[in-house]
Amino acid sequence: MGFNLFTTVNSQFSEDEPVSTCCNTKQLQNLDTSITMAAGFIQRCPACMRNLARHLCDMTCSPSQSRFINVTEVEKSKEGKEFVNALELYVTDTYISGTYNSCKQVSVPSTGQLALDLMCGDWGASRCSPMKWFTFMGDAHNNPFTPFQITYVPTNTPVAEFIPLDPVITPCNESVSANLPACSCLDCEVSCPVPPPEPAPVAPFIILGIDGVEVIMVILFVVGTVLFLLAVFCWPSGKNAVVSYLRGEGSDDVRHVVGQRLAGINHSRIALGADEEESPLQSKRSSWSELHACVSELGVGRLTGVVSADEAMLSHRDTGRDASFFQRLGAGTDSLMERGFYSWGLVCASRPWLILFLGLCVVVGLGHGIKYMKMTTDPVELWASPHSRARVEREFFDSHFEPFYRTEQVIISAVGLPSIVHNTSNGPITFGPVYHREFLLAVKKLQEKIEAIGASDGGGLEKICFAPLTSTFTGPTIISQCTVQSIWGYFQDDVSLFNETDTDAEGFTVDYLDHIKACTQNAYNPNCMAQYGGPIDPAIALGGFLDPGQTLVGEPHYERATAIILTFLVNNHHNKTRLAPALEWERRFVELLKNWTSSNEKPAFMDVAFTTERSIEDELDRESQSDVSTILVSYVIMFAYIAIALGQLRTCSRLLIDSKVTLGLGGVLIVLASVVCSVGFFGFLGVPATLIIIEVLLNLLFL
Repeated sequence: MGFNLFTTVNSQFSEDEPVSTCCNTKQLQNLDTSITMAAGFIQRCPACMRNLARHLCDMTCSPSQSRFINVTEVEKSKEGKEFVNALELYVTDTYISGTYNSCKQVSVPSTGQLALDLMCGDWGASRCSPMKWFTFMGDAHNNPFTPFQITYVPTNTPVAEFIPLDPVITPCNESVSANLPACSCLDCEVSCPVPPPEPAPVAPFIILGIDGVEVIMVILFVVGTVLFLLAVFCWPSGKNAVVSYLRGEGSDDVRHVVGQRLAGINHSRIALGADEEESPLQSKRSSWSELHACVSELGVGRLTGVVSADEAMLSHRDTGRDASFFQRLGAGTDSLMERGFYSWGLVCASRPWLILFLGLCVVVGLGHGIKYMKMTTDPVELWASPHSRARVEREFFDSHFEPFYRTEQVIISAVGLPSIVHNTSNGPITFGPVYHREFLLAVKKLQEKIEAIGASDGGGLEKICFAPLTSTFTGPTIISQCTVQSIWGYFQDDVSLFNETDTDAEGFTVDYLDHIKACTQNAYNPNCMAQYGGPIDPAIALGGFLDPGQTLVGEPHYERATAIILTFLVNNHHNKTRLAPALEWERRFVELLKNWTSSNEKPAFMDVAFTTERSIEDELDRESQSDVSTILVSYVIMFAYIAIALGQLRTCSRLLIDSKVTLGLGGVLIVLASVVCSVGFFGFLGVPATLIIIEVLLNLLFL
């Protein structure tokens, strides 16, 4: 029985090994009882359990106790038997630190605390250290489970005749035996799977300290420019046709050829050069007789490159026989379209009022569909296909379990505040600037303002918030039951608790910073639970604590935070008609923060940003509304362009005709009528429109 007890509490021995012990069965039973008590807190991690039990076994039953134990006090019982009342236990720093590291993250799910919150006395897990833990375990005055005073003496070298105890340490990420696995990720950070390292960023292409692409483009430009100038000014005349053309040599022949080609393509036009007309809208068609008269008057020599009508017709007949199939097809298509539009224009010009009336009927009829047009600003509707797998699965989830909560956030960062150096028994700890007392109190006031939105008219946060611990049996929801992820949740929103201070055993001040440190290490500590009854995740309530490239894997330094985040969770509904109260509260939320950030009420040491679930939709709406003035200005510029570039003002009586403003207005009205018809048509079909589509259509109007 004694052997079985011994192997139970000291798993490094097996039945095949010789066992030497100076404990009898009763002593082993007492040892087993003590270790079992500790196992209630740390047995989730076999390595931690083994490391701690190993030194207890050696201290109690080792035949070599005299080598590492110095008995400092002996007393006698009433029966006259001597017993040890105090001793010194020499142990290596390696063992103390190794045992502490294997146990410091072990949690106790039944209490929501870490094991060291219960096993390290008043220090708790946040202020515990290897030596503090072992000191408390041996403190007979403050630890009721210690039978006599045990003073641990850490040393890595022998002291007098005493050789420090140095049991073998098993790291928490290693298995103790084939039957006992390593500690889980929850109890041992090292056991957590490590994500693959991010690939190293691609080195930028640099030449002489400048972007390589820019350098190459500049070199190509300079070389190309130099070669061009050398070819133009230094190449011998007549040696190259391209160079001769660039110099203007033989330009008369080129213009003559171009004139012939143009005449062959279109019988009704004669190539007179680009300077003959300022604009097609300002010119009048010249008859063939006028053209011949002009040619006769000026002389053929003075109109180099001008092709007569007869020459054009002759050239066309000559080149027509040599034209390819695609050239003839293009010419035929052009001729067909010309005849078709000529006939359509003739019909419209012959019956203008009838055509205008029929067109107006079509525009009014299709435009009536705008009445049924549905506008959408939902980002999911805008950017996710309704038939995509993600969209289908989300729709299934939302329809059965309701959508994920609506998230409203305020991000508050410090401006011009220094970091805080807080002296503790474990050494100085540097806290970020957001932990200044006045900063946190200002955050508390802002949080109270937000929580008071709509409270006076029955549209408060408690009507729409996510309150997980409420039901029909708990009565109406109150604001303290709403889920608010805020650093003030660590203090249950109580300023008096925030202001509490104390002094630890080593004379250091214990204040709100120590409490925050403890809560960020274990958010499930009962002393850190928020008023709504749940934890405050430090990764949500704090920001700016990660170094570039760092992830939450490991031990994030939450005390270095540079921003505080207030997160309000609001119930979401698949039935959009039930979202009206939430949308109204969010509108007030945005209005409050806009006014607060622009007023003198906001402290100078704060920088505030905020967002709501409806922010994207509001931004889409705002962007579309802001474009109206831009489009109006563009129309004014367009009319001015038409009047200046196409108009020819002669008299005030012909102002609207000569300025061509009516031409531009008519074109805009025609395009606008087309847009109205298209939008109305899809309105009849029930296809929802978006503000982005409307914006694109308005831009098309300008084009």
